[in-house]
Amino acid sequence: MKLVVTLTVIALAAASPRSKRAAYELPDGAELLVGSVKTSFTCPAKNGYFADVDNNCQIFHVCNVVPKDDGSAEVQQYSFLCGNQTVFSQLSLTCAFAEEAVPCTNAPDFFYLNDNIGVENTPFLSDADVQKAAQLIPGFKAAASSLSNVVVPGAGRGRGRPF
Repeated sequence: MKLVVTLTVIALAAASPRSKRAAYELPDGAELLVGSVKTSFTCPAKNGYFADVDNNCQIFHVCNVVPKDDGSAEVQQYSFLCGNQTVFSQLSLTCAFAEEAVPCTNAPDFFYLNDNIGVENTPFLSDADVQKAAQLIPGFKAAASSLSNVVVPGAGRGRGRPF
């Protein structure tokens, strides 16, 4: 009898639908860091990492475009919370202290950097990108030279999906 019950439980578990991580599914207590979470961000139809300006860049999203058999595409959105006292810097695609990050209001001006993910034999940031950021970030010039050698996940895999 125990065997039948065990097999039934296993069969039910295997047959149950699996849930995938949804947009804005954040860790417990996220509201303590962010305040009231605004769920207004929608992924563009492109792959990449995107700062959530409506949440003061304390939240960022990974967007993944998945082609379907019928020729259409599904855009998957995964949301993440930066650590306490940090924000998502659209320049480096990392969480950083606010004084070391592109100002949140300027983050959309750097969304194009996602196009550099996976491009081989090319620095992730050009000199023009670094100069553009240097005008926005106080004290950035000292660290600017080291950022032009940033290594990004997916480099060397071609222009496909960034992850």
